[in-house]
Amino acid sequence: MSIPTDLPPVTLLLQEVQTVTSAMRRNQRWASTSSSSYASSSAPSLRSHRTGRQGLGRSGSRRGGRGSEGALDEGDLMDGFIELRRALSGVRDITALSPLDLCSPFLALIRSPLTSGPITSLSLASLNSIILSVLPLYLTAPSLDIKSATPLQSTLIHITSALSQCRFPSSSPQQDELVLIRLLRVIDTLTVPIPVPIDNSKLKGIGNMLDHMGDESVCELLEVGLGMLARARLGESVRNAAQTCVQGITRACFVRLKVLQPEDVQRSLEANDNVQVKTVIKEEAEQQPKEDKIEEQNIQVKTDHDTDNVEKQSESHPKEEQLQVLADKKDTAEPSPTLFTPYGLPTILELLRVLIALLNPSDQAHTDSMRLSALAILNTALEVGGSSLGKWPELREGVRDEGCRYLFQLTRSDSPLLLAQSLRTTSTLFSTLLPQLKLQLELFLSYLIDRLTPPYPSPIPTHLLGRSDPTSRPGTPSLGGSQVDGRSTPVNGDKPPAESPAASTPRPLSMLPPVPNETKELMLDTLTQVALRPSFMVDCWVNFDCSTESEDIFERLITFLTRGVYPSGPPKADGSSNLFDGLDNTQLLSLEILLSFISSMADRLDGSEEPWPPQYVGYDVLTNQKSRKGVLLTGASLFNQKPKNGLAFLEKEGMIIPDSNGEITEENKNVAIAKYLRGSSRLDKKLLGEFISRPDQLGLLRAFIGLFDFKGKSVADAMRELLETFRLPGEAQPIARITETFAEHFFSFKPEEIVDQDAVYVLAYSVIMLNTDLHNPQNRKRMTIEDYRKNLRGVNGGKDFPPEYLAGIHESLKKREIILPEEHAGQHGFEYAWKSLMQRSRTAGPMISCNTATFDEAMFKISWQPLISSFAYAFTTSAQDEHVIQKAITGFRQCASLAGHFRLLEVFDTIVQSLSNATGLLDETDDGYQMSNYPLVEKEGQSVTVSPLSIRFGQSYRSQLATVVLFTIANGNGSAIREGWYQIFEMFQTLFLHQLLPAPMLQMEDFLAGTTTIPMKASVPAPTQERRSEGGLLSTLSSYLLSPYAQSAEAIVMETSDEDVENTLVAVDCLSSCKLEELYAEILSLDVEALIPALRAIRFLAESRTTAKLQARSEVRGETGSPVLVRFEGQLPYDPACVFHLEMMVSLASRSKENIAETWPIIFEYISSLLSSAQSYSVLLIERAVVGLLRLCLIVSETPDLRDQLYIALDVLRSLPSTVLNSVSEQLMAGVARILEKDTTVVSSQTEWNLVIALFRATVAHPEASKVTLTIVQKMASSSDKNGPGLTSDNYAGTVALLDEFATAAGAAAANRSQQNRRASLSPSQNTTLGPTVERGLTALDSLYDLRNVIPGLMSSSDMNENDAFNTFWLPPLLVIGKQCINGCQSIRQRAISYLQRLLLSPQLLSGSESILPTIFDRVLFPVLEELLKPQNHERDPRGMNETRLKAATLLCKIFLQYVVRLVEKGNAKMVEGLFVGVLDKLERFMRGERDLLNEASESLKNVVLVMHSSNLLLPPPAQGLEDKRTPEQIELWGKTVARIERVLPGFLDEAIPPSQQQVEAPLAGQDGRQQV
Repeated sequence: MSIPTDLPPVTLLLQEVQTVTSAMRRNQRWASTSSSSYASSSAPSLRSHRTGRQGLGRSGSRRGGRGSEGALDEGDLMDGFIELRRALSGVRDITALSPLDLCSPFLALIRSPLTSGPITSLSLASLNSIILSVLPLYLTAPSLDIKSATPLQSTLIHITSALSQCRFPSSSPQQDELVLIRLLRVIDTLTVPIPVPIDNSKLKGIGNMLDHMGDESVCELLEVGLGMLARARLGESVRNAAQTCVQGITRACFVRLKVLQPEDVQRSLEANDNVQVKTVIKEEAEQQPKEDKIEEQNIQVKTDHDTDNVEKQSESHPKEEQLQVLADKKDTAEPSPTLFTPYGLPTILELLRVLIALLNPSDQAHTDSMRLSALAILNTALEVGGSSLGKWPELREGVRDEGCRYLFQLTRSDSPLLLAQSLRTTSTLFSTLLPQLKLQLELFLSYLIDRLTPPYPSPIPTHLLGRSDPTSRPGTPSLGGSQVDGRSTPVNGDKPPAESPAASTPRPLSMLPPVPNETKELMLDTLTQVALRPSFMVDCWVNFDCSTESEDIFERLITFLTRGVYPSGPPKADGSSNLFDGLDNTQLLSLEILLSFISSMADRLDGSEEPWPPQYVGYDVLTNQKSRKGVLLTGASLFNQKPKNGLAFLEKEGMIIPDSNGEITEENKNVAIAKYLRGSSRLDKKLLGEFISRPDQLGLLRAFIGLFDFKGKSVADAMRELLETFRLPGEAQPIARITETFAEHFFSFKPEEIVDQDAVYVLAYSVIMLNTDLHNPQNRKRMTIEDYRKNLRGVNGGKDFPPEYLAGIHESLKKREIILPEEHAGQHGFEYAWKSLMQRSRTAGPMISCNTATFDEAMFKISWQPLISSFAYAFTTSAQDEHVIQKAITGFRQCASLAGHFRLLEVFDTIVQSLSNATGLLDETDDGYQMSNYPLVEKEGQSVTVSPLSIRFGQSYRSQLATVVLFTIANGNGSAIREGWYQIFEMFQTLFLHQLLPAPMLQMEDFLAGTTTIPMKASVPAPTQERRSEGGLLSTLSSYLLSPYAQSAEAIVMETSDEDVENTLVAVDCLSSCKLEELYAEILSLDVEALIPALRAIRFLAESRTTAKLQARSEVRGETGSPVLVRFEGQLPYDPACVFHLEMMVSLASRSKENIAETWPIIFEYISSLLSSAQSYSVLLIERAVVGLLRLCLIVSETPDLRDQLYIALDVLRSLPSTVLNSVSEQLMAGVARILEKDTTVVSSQTEWNLVIALFRATVAHPEASKVTLTIVQKMASSSDKNGPGLTSDNYAGTVALLDEFATAAGAAAANRSQQNRRASLSPSQNTTLGPTVERGLTALDSLYDLRNVIPGLMSSSDMNENDAFNTFWLPPLLVIGKQCINGCQSIRQRAISYLQRLLLSPQLLSGSESILPTIFDRVLFPVLEELLKPQNHERDPRGMNETRLKAATLLCKIFLQYVVRLVEKGNAKMVEGLFVGVLDKLERFMRGERDLLNEASESLKNVVLVMHSSNLLLPPPAQGLEDKRTPEQIELWGKTVARIERVLPGFLDEAIPPSQQQVEAPLAGQDGRQQV
């Protein structure tokens, strides 16, 4: 080894010798010693120092030496330094000398009780220097093997011995403490890490001097430190230094434990000189906790006060628990052992034993300061080697049992320091030794939950209030009864006074005062540390919730922690709640644990989970145990209500199964029930005792008691074991049955001291009575052993019981009371519960710890609701704490990820509902946000609308974060949202009204204009002149000004500052990051399960702003204050949000055509409710409702099963008021046209066509909608257009009537125009253009004329006869065209007459049956002429009407001439005659008084007369003297003709039919008849 310092070792040693000897000479005891002694003294040889160490080695080596007895005189102490100085002279290599020779003079001074404090202090300082700078030169490679002792190891034995026996006269407390601090510094130096040679792979290159010590030496050092800790008279600094010193040694010991192997311990135990140590370790592992004590006087470092001289040295520990190597120390001057055993397990075992004993809160000999130090040292041990400690059963068992028992009791200490340190040690214990502390962890967690549950219920959500904590298992230890309450042990380390009473009985948890906030924070902080492991909650679920013998720790933790996030204190003095006062530290700690749980689960979801170890029980088995546990809990609950019901339920569920080979008997059934009753700790022990002691349950009682093994036990112990399982009934007969059955079973084990069964029966009764007598607080005179013997004299088969046997029973009951179940309280209760816990731990198995995701779904299903609720509360109340806000948001995100993975849809709804309240975007007004005139500002190249909401949102970091997270979660999980849609769309509504939504969400689809933006304001119509009925530029402009799309004048807007604009920009940026367009696109493609709730949410919002406002409201009016129902009157102002809702609903349904059957009823009901009160809403909203309905009808028309809904919708549209219908007719017709074009068969029946045509008729007067209507009708009437629906017998009549209306409307428009022209004094030449209405009328006439092409097909496809077909298909258009022949518009009249003539002269009609001719004349031609003759029609257009009359008269004659030939040929002369008379009547009336008409019509009349004459139908009378050969019909016809024509055209017949012809032709007619015509 290299020299640790630059100063040569020899020089260093000489300096230390000089320092000490100089101080000694200044002391009067050594003042006479001269320097000549150096020359006169004889120096022993170096060999003697290296081998036998006869000179220096003997000085002060006797540990028991005290005072003058065996003590060295002053000269001997000085001679040692003289000899050392001589030995150092001339030495170049210090290692040539023995290290013991170098240290012996200093050690002698330290041992000597005559050495003063200052000199002892100097000696300790010199020894410290030697250890630091000289002894490392002697270091060899440390080893765990048993080898011959090296010089350094031998030296260290003497050093530790000297330190443990350091003694000096006391001068002053300060000086004494200085010496002790120097001594502790030497011990610290022995633990200082130093580099060492390495020849063992198990050991590191850094070690300390302890590596070269044995168990005895290390225990001596620990004894010094612990002894100082136990001395209350020492100052705080000394005790702190002692604690640090012991912690250093402890740390080194447990570092050694990490590399210690069982074979190393075995070798040390097998060594001859350590056989006794092996026995001690074995015995200590079996010692009862009550025997573990440590005496404060068992320390070796003492100070002697001047007044008391030298203190008597303390006696060594007399008990076997103390290490044997400490009990039988020999003189160090004797020959050292040949073998060296390095320290190891014995030292660690003894250290743990002492530390655990110091923790015992019931031992009044130990002060709180000692317990604090013991806790700190134990914490150090666990920190360094807790995991390694669990590998050694000898160490593990003490910690599991007594260590945990005392430690848990200390966690309820009233001392803040003791509580904090015990909780810290508990945290370290579970962090390092958890696999071996399964049930201990359950106990600790149960205690924390029970102790910290607030006495005042917090105003938390319903689902949390309804979730009650599971009751603690009766068999689980409760720390509530285990603590010493109110113990007044001083914390300054002083011993309690001698008259200090024993520890008081601890009170139950229910009787304890509320936990102070500081204590609660400490406990929750400890729980946080314990829960740091990612698998903590999984471990709780697997080990406890899935165990039938444990509590549901996971569920209780979740309930407790979620409650802990809410305030727990009582209401304030003013009655208000603490709900929104922000989070304190305890609430934050609870939140932190919950967030850690969710984070761990999310990490496992991302792939950080561990595989399930094969050595563990299968997770399917654990899942089954969880289900089985639920059944057992139900059965136990039923048993506690009525035992038979509970047992019947458990038998039915297969929880109680008799052990049989095929035959179930009453006996094995009772055994199975008895096993359940004994093994279940959840049963009411009082009810259990009463049940098994019933007369009808004697077999069960025998089976129950038969489960106990009483072999080798006394009656007292057997009764104690039995009565711990149930509560003894209070009546004598049940007790007698129990005692008798017990006696029978106990005697079956053949106890030597008892003769017969009756003796057992009496003895059992006596045990019960003695237990009551000894421990009844009201009994002042206790039964002595002599009294007990007298009472039992001669009952043992006529003899007495052995005295020692009865004495054992008496002593056992006196020391340990038999406490019946449910009477366990205080320390007794804890001891009983702890005993039960340790019994369970033998079969519970190790703690299963695995960070697996297998159980995450089950855990998340149970916990998600309270988790989200607590996150939401934390988020809501932490407006200024960004850390909490971020944490809560992270929790929300992770919950959403888990919910998506586990398909828990309701989680998303809860998250959305929770976060939406924090966004600030929900409508918080009474009547809903209304559109206002917010200023529009240009900033950074974009236009932003500055509103109070945008400013407020831009200022709130919490609102922004909540909004981003909410929409981020919703985006991609839309299909999982159900109830949360309402909040989402309400936020959309708010953003829309404040113009913060992206442009794609503001659009509306139109049949005419395509896609446009929803107008935010309604127009205010300017006063205009009376609207013209026809088109033109002015008409178009007026239409625009009156439309709802026109902009009104700007109102006064609010002023904005730069800060407001900046906040608005922040809001815009935040909303941009929310990716609302992507969410909207996802909403448009939702599946039907999510689509229906979304539509219902939008509809609810829409109805709240529309139909709900029309409903009657109750208002208080009048002096009486009685409520009155008030209905809304008038029209609601335009609300753009209503249009927004409507467009969104229709868009959702349109994008999901396959689900129209589900979406149609929701939207149609809303739209129909709007249209039913159309006049109460703005025109724009109704127009959008009509467009939306028709867009849906387009989809419905594609589904045959929903065709009836289409007609219902059309009927709703038809039922609109005329004023409303006129305002929306343009969009209406565009939509209907789309429907008819999309599917020509969508309207098939006459009823359906009547609906459609009724809608068509409503648009005739509309300047724009009529165009669409006429176009549709044109396509229907045209045989060449196959894209339209076409004419059928169902729509034919309606179509013709519709065309008639168009033509009639043209006449009305022309009449209005004529009046305007007359008022304006315009000449006809100044207004020659036709208006659009007239143009449409002419087009309608064209379509009527075009019907000639489709009528034949219609007639052929019908099953009618010719006359009926004519009346159905030909007659209606003929009547309409004939009607239009008297139209007020000249263009219409002219075209109508022209088309009438063409149709009547068409081959289709001419080739028809002659039976239709009277119909043509009577119903078509004659009515037309009749109407033309009316004065009122003539007055409308006198000039034009004359012309029309002439054309009509001419048409009449032409038609008659065409048809008369056919009639004559067919022999229908009679019909011709009748028609001829009718024609004459009409012509007579036309020509009467009209000269122009008379001239024009006379030619047509002449042609008619000539044709009639040529047909031999109209014959004049013969000349005078000739025979009149005419038939009576001819005579009559001639008379009628003459009477009519001569009145208007005298002489016309004579001119038309000359007399010569009369004479000539008459015979011809008579000869040839009609053959010549």
